[in-house]
Amino acid sequence: MNEFAEPAYISRLTLHSAPFNSTIEPTNFFSGSQSEHRLNLLLHLIRASNKIGLLVAINGLGKTTLLTQLKQRAGDELRICNIEGNAQQNSSTALKQCLIALGVDENEIRSSDDHAETFRNRLQQLRKLQVRPVLLIDDANILSEELLTEISIWLGWQSDNEFLLQAVIATTNDIKLAGPAQSRVQTVDLPPMTEQELPDYLMYRLTTVGYQGDTLFSEKDLKHFYRLSSGNPALINQLAHQKLLGLKPNLAKSARFNVGPLHSSLRWVGSGVLVISLILILSYQEKINQWLTPTPDEIELTEQNVIDIEEPELVTVIVDNDEVKDNELAQREELAALLSDIPEPEVLEQSMDQFTQADTELLEPMSEIIEPITEDHQQDWVMQQDGSHYTFQLMGSWEKQEVHDFIDKYALAGDVAMFESMRNGRIWYALTYGVFENKQSALDASNKWPAPLNTLPSWLRRFDSVQKQIKNTVQVQ
Repeated sequence: MNEFAEPAYISRLTLHSAPFNSTIEPTNFFSGSQSEHRLNLLLHLIRASNKIGLLVAINGLGKTTLLTQLKQRAGDELRICNIEGNAQQNSSTALKQCLIALGVDENEIRSSDDHAETFRNRLQQLRKLQVRPVLLIDDANILSEELLTEISIWLGWQSDNEFLLQAVIATTNDIKLAGPAQSRVQTVDLPPMTEQELPDYLMYRLTTVGYQGDTLFSEKDLKHFYRLSSGNPALINQLAHQKLLGLKPNLAKSARFNVGPLHSSLRWVGSGVLVISLILILSYQEKINQWLTPTPDEIELTEQNVIDIEEPELVTVIVDNDEVKDNELAQREELAALLSDIPEPEVLEQSMDQFTQADTELLEPMSEIIEPITEDHQQDWVMQQDGSHYTFQLMGSWEKQEVHDFIDKYALAGDVAMFESMRNGRIWYALTYGVFENKQSALDASNKWPAPLNTLPSWLRRFDSVQKQIKNTVQVQ
């Protein structure tokens, strides 16, 4: 019987599907502190650096779910190609898959004699349009050596001293890429869920499938789940499913044998062996006790060993050795620089009736906080800004009216500007918001944005990168 077949508790709890099945969907992503932090770091790596994110975690911790969510949050500045872990996958099928994902016409693919060259040309075209092509590779440890070597070659392609292809690679163990691609690798771990997150995770999975009641799991259940699973979400799902079925949650499955009737002589032989074993044990009981009883010296040594054991430190983000900077200090500096760009998620600890006056002011409309927008805040205004200053790109659209609708919907005012760029031969309208002297002041300001603006994905950019994008568009036109 399949444990995740349609269970009876779905109708009892009025759910529209099984809450703890193994299907990977965007709604399955639980935004815990650890997973959200890793997601932001990987997005930062592919948006604002030339690094290749190597996501390393054992099975069940949520690598595939994280990649699915990363694809969901990727904006129009990224073009995604998925490569699933499959031992039968080869470079030819992977190339065709990526060409289709990156928008190459199927007739052009069929007529091409060199798919690798077609792929490289397409990457160069996208880069000129300020679009970053990204490979998302799941279960890379299953891929053949031949395909991994070919992917390493793709990740080593450059044009104008810039790598053409970004990547996030998920694997259960550390893998080595070939050539210059290895020097780009930034290893990121995905730790287990914390015990404090467990009740929120279980309720999240239930509410996403329509549950509206109180918690279904007691404190004793939660402790039992965490002790058996060690924070592995896949194992937690299995235990919660068993509990809702009315079974005793347990990960150890006893083997069941259907041996059928045995010959009577075999039963007598088994009984005889058992009787003889008991006689021998009773005869030598005293000697056996002497063997099993430790001496005082052994007891003292054992106690000393227990005292000397130290708990290993938990590692959250691991930086792999770099061919240029291979010492521990350089790694720490590099990781600190990356993490400094990512705001820590805020935790709301006050109830609504405990808000201070300062908290209430943060929820006022943007028009009451920032000066009204002026007519000058258009493309020319963007070109006049200090290139070392920062701004947030909030959205983009093929339709100019959608940008205006976005501004009206979120009551944006102040330093709001729209600029044009080229995407696939068409004009793409993008919206920027704010002017900040440095990254930290930008992040501090974004942390004070009111809802629902503070829930939208945004892209922190330097003005010189935006200005370069505008100049390239003008040249194309």
